[in-house]
Amino acid sequence: MLIGAARDGGAGHGFVSYPGHSLPVVTTVEDRLYFFSGSADLPPGQGVHEQVADATHYAALAGVPQWRRMLSNFWPAEFTLGGRTYRTVEHAFQAAKIALVDPVLAARFALESDTDLARGDGAAARKHRKLVLLDEVQLHRWDGCKNAVMREAMCAKFSRHEALRAVLLATRPAQLWHGTGRGQPPARIHDLEAIRDGCDGDSAQRRVTRPESSPAGNTN
Repeated sequence: MLIGAARDGGAGHGFVSYPGHSLPVVTTVEDRLYFFSGSADLPPGQGVHEQVADATHYAALAGVPQWRRMLSNFWPAEFTLGGRTYRTVEHAFQAAKIALVDPVLAARFALESDTDLARGDGAAARKHRKLVLLDEVQLHRWDGCKNAVMREAMCAKFSRHEALRAVLLATRPAQLWHGTGRGQPPARIHDLEAIRDGCDGDSAQRRVTRPESSPAGNTN
């Protein structure tokens, strides 16, 4: 039986590919920050569903336009993974899944292919998630590796871009939740918290700055 490639994320994760938490709770602090690729540009603690005990603790974030969107898998920020260059985390995630069926098609998600898909935004990558169908064996393989794929892609993104890493570090010690605001249940992204708390300690002292470029068409 063939199963649609749409089964690439966990239940209730909205319109992007977060496959579900694979790590235990990282922080027990009750502060919550919410993000998605279309988040409104509001100060920390003023977003939908957000709660923070002391907003001044996250004051550095308030000076960065669209800091929530930077946390999204759809935010354009080139990085290299597995010898290929991807424009967004979503591109890398979908490429890894499709490579289980057709490595040639999967290569179209990488910038080395010079395709419109590779140069597109995260939403475009997401829309192409059904380029192939996974059979039951392939789906079992994907279920066994997709969490690691997502962690590696997110880690590559924040390791490559200092400005984005500084934004991520400035969210400490809040819980990080993904929520589209479109009636979908929010999901806590434990892996992103783990990446944040595993960053180089020296980076935590760096000032949060405006990133080098702004996203184009980064919506979901």
